[in-house]
Parts: sequence; C-alpha cells; structure tokens
Amino acid sequence: MLTAYAVSTSTDKIAGDTASQLANLIEVVIGKIPLWIAAFIVIIFAVLLAKIARGVVEGKLADKIDEEHQEIQILGGRITYVAFLTIGITVGLKIAGIDLTSIIAAVAFGIGFALKDMIMNFLAGIMILIGQQFSIGDFINIGGTMGKVVEIQSRVTILQGIDGTKVIVPNADLFKKQITSYTSNPFRRVEILVGVDYRSDLENVLRVAMHTVKTTKGVLAEPKPAVLVDEFADSSINLKVRAWVESRGPWLKVKSNLVVNLKKEFDKYGITIPWPIRTVVYDKEQEHAEKMIEEEKMEVEVKQVQATQVPAPVAVEAIPSAPVQIPEQPLAPLSEKTI
Repeated sequence: MLTAYAVSTSTDKIAGDTASQLANLIEVVIGKIPLWIAAFIVIIFAVLLAKIARGVVEGKLADKIDEEHQEIQILGGRITYVAFLTIGITVGLKIAGIDLTSIIAAVAFGIGFALKDMIMNFLAGIMILIGQQFSIGDFINIGGTMGKVVEIQSRVTILQGIDGTKVIVPNADLFKKQITSYTSNPFRRVEILVGVDYRSDLENVLRVAMHTVKTTKGVLAEPKPAVLVDEFADSSINLKVRAWVESRGPWLKVKSNLVVNLKKEFDKYGITIPWPIRTVVYDKEQEHAEKMIEEEKMEVEVKQVQATQVPAPVAVEAIPSAPVQIPEQPLAPLSEKTI
C-alpha cells in the first residue's frame, strides 16, 4: 500500500510539473506575441528599406559608370540590399528575444578574414570606376607592365600587352601602386636624341631639324615643337628634338617617321652624325721599355744565327820556291890545291 501510494504521488507530481511548465510556456508565448509582431514589422520594414537603398545605390553607380560595367552596378546594389536586410533581421530577432549579434559578428569576421583580398579588390574596383583616373582604352604602365586597358571588372582589370598578351592585374594593385597613363591627356610628347659633328654649323642644324619636325606627318603644331642643344658629348654635340603628338594616335609610328626624316635631311644638307671616337695614348716610358726589349730580342736572334753557321774553309795559296843559281866557274878538282 505504501509503495503504491508513493508511486501515485510521484506520478501526480510529475504531471503537475509538466502542466505548470506548459502553462508557463503558453504564458511566455502569449506574452511574446507583441514582440514577435514588432519583430515581424521590423523585418518587413527592413526588406522595404533594403530595396529602396539598392535602387539609390544602383542609380548613383549608373551615373558614374558606363553601360559596359553594369555588373558593378548590379553587384553594388546587391551588396547594399543584403547589408540592410541583414541588419533588419538581426534587429527584429533581437526584439523578439533572439540575440544573433555575436553569431553574426563571428561569421562576418571569419568571412571577412577569408575574403579580405577579394573584398579589397572589389572596393578598389569601385573606387577606380568612381574616380575615373583611367578608363577603357587608356594605355598605362603599372609596376613595369605596359598595356591597353581592355576591361575593368569587379575584382581585376584586364590589360592587353604590347606583344598581344593578356595581363590580369588585381584592382588593389592599381589602387595602391603608382600608375603612369600615356593616354589620359589628349597630347603627349616624344623626344629624340641626336648628335652632330663638332664642325657643324649649329644654326643651320637647328633650322634643318625644326623644318623636319614641322613637316613630319602626325606632329602637332600646338603645343609647339622644339629643338634644343643639350650637351657637348665625347664625339658629338647632342640635340634634343621634342614634338607633340596625339596620345591615342599611332605615336610610335610618328616617332619612327621623324627619326627617318631627320636622317634624310641631315644627309641632304651634309650634316654629319659622327661615329664614336676613341683616342689611345701610350706612355713614353712604356714605349721606350718596349723598344729596348725589342732590340734585346733582335740581338739574341742574331747570336743564335751566328752560332748555327759553320765557317767556310780558307783557301791556301802555293808559295813559289826561289830559283837555284848555278855558278858560272867550274868547280876545281879535289886533288888540286888552290893557291
């Protein structure tokens, strides 16, 4: 009996606790209904605000970029929409009692750290398009790489190299590094260095050079060209020929034609472009020492030749003998005594 009563009492207590918890849950839910309604209204308002913000951003970007870069306009609008919508949902859930701020912050930090290069390139691309420091068709130099700007995308800029290669440059590099644009200005100056002989009449040289520059096709009359005497070089007097051409025109071809025309006119008027001259000077003491060495070598060679020669036999002449004289008086006999 006591055991059955204890079990019955325990079951009743569990059932009572469950009912109490359900009642509390229903009470909490009913109490939260106004907050949920407020959260729902905030989220709906966030959606509407995100759409309005997207339209404003896309309109602003449309005024700054051309039709070839509509992907930037669409991407900017989408990012604005997602940002406003995320903020609205977060605020709405927090009103309803669900705090996702820490979770969203952690996720956003992780995504931002993983995609920092992509985000940086994207923002740099937007700044490049808004700033319009260079545009499609410009010829630029970035970090020693020269090429024509073919396309500016959201993350990279595509160049066409001088040799026809395709060069992909991250927008962050274009935003941080120094860029030289050869076609942003309507005109650009080309410069040619040329040397003339020291015996040339400089006034005549300047007249011929200036006439050649002015008559070369492609050289602009304004800004005016110039021919300047630059320096006294080792073997020539150097001139600087400066001419202005259209930056988007075939300026390399114009420069080549100008060089050819200068050579023709100089040859026509007898103006010499000298070869490099080098003067070699010998030290006198060194020359004297070399001469003594040569003389010693010659003496040694002569002695060697004399030592190898065999002396020729000496011809001995016959010495004639004196004639024997016979006395005219006959010899006396031995028996007779001469008195």
